Amino acid sequence: MTHHTKGGSAAAVYSPFTTPPDIADLYDRPRAPPLDRHGLHVGIADRRRRIQTLEQRLVAACERAAARHAPRHVRIDDRETWDRATWDRYLAAATRLEPNYGPTLQRLYRAIDQLERLAALPLAA
Repeated sequence: MTHHTKGGSAAAVYSPFTTPPDIADLYDRPRAPPLDRHGLHVGIADRRRRIQTLEQRLVAACERAAARHAPRHVRIDDRETWDRATWDRYLAAATRLEPNYGPTLQRLYRAIDQLERLAALPLAA
C-alpha cells in the first residue's frame, strides 16, 4: 500500500493485512564499520579539550566575581592571598553558574567514560 503525502511524495505503509519486506532484506543493509580505536581516542581527546575549555570559562567567571570588592592585598592569581569574603564570592558564583556548565560537563564526562569502555573492548581494531 502506498500513501501519498501532501507534498506529493509516496511512502510505503504496511498494514496488518500486507506482507512486510522480506527479513533477508534487512540483513543486506550496509553494516557499521568496525570500531576504530584511533577514532575513539580522537573523540575522547576532543571531549577532554571541550571540558578543559568549559572549566576554564567557569573558573574565569568565578574569579571575576571573586575580584569584585576584593581588598588590595588579595591577588586573584594567588589564591593563598584570598580572604574568606573572596572565597565566598567565588563559591557563590560557582553555585550560581553550575546550572549553565554542570549538565554539559556531566554529559561530556559520561561520553568519555563510554568511549573509554568501547576502546577497551578486545574487538576494537
